[in-house]
Amino acid sequence: MGRRRLGKGATTLSSSLLPSDELDELLNLAMDLSSQAAEVHLQRQTGHVNSKSTSTDPVSQVDRDAERLITAGIRLARPNDGILGEEETAIQGNSGLRWVIDPLDGTVNYLYGFPSHSVSIGVELDDSPIIGVVYDTAHDEMYAARIDCPAMKNGRTIQVTSCQDLSIALLGTGFAYEPAVREQQGLVVARLLPRIRDIRRAGSCAIDLCSVAIGRLDAFYETGVEWWDVAAGIAIVRSAGGVAVYEPLQKRVIASGPLIWKQLCDTINEAEIAVGSQ
Repeated sequence: MGRRRLGKGATTLSSSLLPSDELDELLNLAMDLSSQAAEVHLQRQTGHVNSKSTSTDPVSQVDRDAERLITAGIRLARPNDGILGEEETAIQGNSGLRWVIDPLDGTVNYLYGFPSHSVSIGVELDDSPIIGVVYDTAHDEMYAARIDCPAMKNGRTIQVTSCQDLSIALLGTGFAYEPAVREQQGLVVARLLPRIRDIRRAGSCAIDLCSVAIGRLDAFYETGVEWWDVAAGIAIVRSAGGVAVYEPLQKRVIASGPLIWKQLCDTINEAEIAVGSQ
């Protein structure tokens, strides 16, 4: 079967990459595993909380247990697929497919009881996500998408907004754990604020992308994010009729409805250049 390479920056997906029944199988497995991981979240057995990149970047037993559960489920059902997980899972596969997992996106929120945290499971083919499931475990909302089908929330079709003027767009964003990086990101946001309606920051990149897909945000932009933070959400935004791109070198994700895409990218680039972030 011929396959076209779709880089992480691709804004559209082509059809016929995999048989429809295999895509359905992948989506159903991702949904089932996200539901099982959500049960781990609900148990709230955080154990000893360690730090990763900085003292404000925590990892709990919930992160580790949820990732082990998801990884075991994938290995059992699809032993030839690769797996990349936030909590150090890295398994090489030979099927051409790789699962990209964030077992608890929004760990700080989870530890504080702030209601914005999720399980994020994506499946990529040739670097492009073709399946995305994000389970908002604080609100019991499951977002799901597969290539060639509409995005869904709890079984109902969702779509991005029709906003076409950046000046009235509600923009979501996020900030890094490293203080110096956060300071730089704050300077960029200060440049963006006069050009948009307002800013929202909820603390789970995966949920923020789903907020674009369902129209709770007109757009989302963040730097310093990893592929496991965004892979599933990008698939969901695209299936909801939006545009979403991840730039690995900059670790930057941008997502919006199609009508403000160019305005958004131009304005973000201008702001980053002005403060020396590019």
